[in-house]
Amino acid sequence: MSSSPAAAALDRRTAPWWRRWADTPGTAVAVLSAGFMGMADVAFGVPSGPGVAPTYALLGFLLMLVAVAAGVALIWRRRYPVPVCLGTAAAAALLPVGALAPLIALPWVLATASRRTAAWCTAATGAGVAAAMARDWRREGDAVMWAAENAGGERSYLTGAGYIGFGAVLLAVAVVIGLVRRFGAAARTARRAAAESERQAATLRTQAADLRTELTRQEERELIAREMHDTVAHQLSLVSLHAAALEVAADDPGTDVPEAARSMRSSAHRALDEMRTLISSLRTVGGDSAERYGGPAPRLADLVGLLDEARQAGVDIGATVFVDGGDDAPPALTRGVYRVVQESLTNAMKHAPGVRVDVDLRARPGDGVDVVVSNPLVADVSPTAGGAGLVGMGERAAALGGRFDAGPDDGRFVVRVHLPWPAPVPAPASP
Repeated sequence: MSSSPAAAALDRRTAPWWRRWADTPGTAVAVLSAGFMGMADVAFGVPSGPGVAPTYALLGFLLMLVAVAAGVALIWRRRYPVPVCLGTAAAAALLPVGALAPLIALPWVLATASRRTAAWCTAATGAGVAAAMARDWRREGDAVMWAAENAGGERSYLTGAGYIGFGAVLLAVAVVIGLVRRFGAAARTARRAAAESERQAATLRTQAADLRTELTRQEERELIAREMHDTVAHQLSLVSLHAAALEVAADDPGTDVPEAARSMRSSAHRALDEMRTLISSLRTVGGDSAERYGGPAPRLADLVGLLDEARQAGVDIGATVFVDGGDDAPPALTRGVYRVVQESLTNAMKHAPGVRVDVDLRARPGDGVDVVVSNPLVADVSPTAGGAGLVGMGERAAALGGRFDAGPDDGRFVVRVHLPWPAPVPAPASP
C-alpha cells in the first residue's frame, strides 16, 4: 500500500490500464455510458432480426466493436485527450456509433490544450454530433432513436430544429464543462504558484533572519575584540613599562623601587578590573552593546587622567587639548575619542618606546572632534607596522560616521581621526 498521496499517484500511473479503469468510478461511468449509447445507435441504425441478410449482421457486429472501442478509448482521455477526442469524433462522423464519446473527451481537451487545438477539437466534435443527429433525423419508424411513444402507441419525433437544438445543447454542455475545468486548473495552478512563492518567501525570510543574527553576532564579536584590545592591552602595556623600570631599578640603588612596584601593581589591578568588567558584561542581557561590553562611557574630561597615567608610566607626552561643551557630548562619541587616544598611546608605547608622543585634540559641537597623535618613527620598527589596534580605530571611526587615517608622514607616524559632533538643536521659543 502506498505511504503517501504522491506514491499513490505514481502507483496509479504505473498500474495496468484495467486497474486504473477499475479504480476510477468516473472513467467506468464514461466508458460504459459511451459504449452503451454507441451500441444503441448501431442497433437502431443497422437492420437486424430474422430475414436480414448476413451482410447486415456482420456489419452490425463490426459497428458494435467500433462503438465499444470508442467507449474504451475514454480510459486514456486524461493522458491523450486530443487523439481520443479526434478519433472518436471521426468515428461518430463516419459511422453510426454515437457521438457521446467525443463529447466526454472534449472537456479534457479544453482543460489542457492550446486554444487553437481546443478550437479544432470542438469543431470536430460538433461535426460528429451533427452527423449523428442527421443520421437519426433521416431514419423512419422504429429506427429513429430519439423518439417518444405515448400510452396509445403513437410515436412522436423531433423536428429538424429539435435535432439542431438538441445537438447544440449537448455540445454547449461539453464546452462549458471544459472551460470550467480549464479555469479551475488555472486557479489551482495559481494557488500552487502562490503557495510555492509563499514557501520560498518564508525560506528567504528565515535565511535573512539567520543572516541578520549572524551579522549581529559578528558585530558583537568585533566589539568585544575592540574593547579587549583597547582596555586590557593598554593596561598591560603600562605593566610592561613599569616592569622595565623595575628591571632598571635592580641595578640602580637610587631608583625608587617601591613606587615603581606600586605603579605596576596598580596597572595590573586595573587590567584585571577591566577583564572582570568585560566578562561580567558578556553575561548581561539587554542594554546597549557598547555600554555592556565597555562599561560606562568615559567623558572627554577623563582624557586628562589617561594622559597623566601614561606620563607616570614613563611616556613623554606633549598634549594640546581644547574641548568646548564636553559634558554634553554623546556617550558614543566620548567613548570613541577616549579609545582612539588610548589605543594611539598604546601603539606608541609598544612600537616607539622612549620617544615623545604629541597629542592634539580639538572638540566642539558642530565642528566635530579632531584627534591627531604622532610620534617619531623608530629605526628598527617597520613604518607599516600595525595590527588590530589600527583596525579597531578605523572601525570605531566608521561606526560613528567619521574618518580615520594612520601612517608615516615626514618621518613620524601620525594617526588622524575626525568624528562628527552635531550642534545641539535649539529649543523652540515659547509662545
